[in-house]
Amino acid sequence: MSMLDGVVLLCAQTARSAAYVQALIHANLRPQGVILYGERANIPSSPRDLLVRRLPWFCPDLSIQVEDSLKAADWPFVTVQERALDSEALLSCLGLISPSLIVFSGYGGQLVPDVVLNMARVLHIHSGLLPRYRGSTTIYHEILEHNGCAASAILLTPTIDTGPLIASQEYPMPPSGMDVDYLYDNLIRADLLTAVLSHYQATGKLPSSQPQKELMPAYFVIHPVLKHLALQKVDSHRGAS
Repeated sequence: MSMLDGVVLLCAQTARSAAYVQALIHANLRPQGVILYGERANIPSSPRDLLVRRLPWFCPDLSIQVEDSLKAADWPFVTVQERALDSEALLSCLGLISPSLIVFSGYGGQLVPDVVLNMARVLHIHSGLLPRYRGSTTIYHEILEHNGCAASAILLTPTIDTGPLIASQEYPMPPSGMDVDYLYDNLIRADLLTAVLSHYQATGKLPSSQPQKELMPAYFVIHPVLKHLALQKVDSHRGAS
């Protein structure tokens, strides 16, 4: 397994981080360093055995904790108990590694402070096709409006979801019966992350970035009724084959 020089995975103890770590291990893409921050928590598991065969992408097992995946792969990592991204302990860890690229997988709604943005480029995988779908829970709006989903890779800036776009990928509707929030949303993000870092490994650089033009208004957390309608649409759909 070759190392991604200068790449640090900064991950909270979340389902998204579990998906990212498992996908990178599966693709033989090992960052130079991993910082696991926040307290260990129970990650909601989702039934997957009957659904994996219906997906053309790697499907993570969310019953496995992030730390356990890292240990099983024999990846060195450091843990920081503080949840704040500007904590002295976390900044100290980043400073010691001195990354050129930080892959960010944080807690929901958590913004990366300027002190971290100024240390290195910060790569984020957004659920939604940018610049059209900025903001929160956009996966449900895309299901309702376009019968599909998407993920976008951007370099973070202080303004939410407005940074340079380096890659995007459209995906079909989730299979009927698959958990959208914890499993499908995170596996498509992990798939795009794997593609971006595979390009980085092969070329030594990220895909070319393009500024986002004609920024649309950001979506807020979807209304429960609209989410219910989106999930009904998923359940009535045959899903990926």
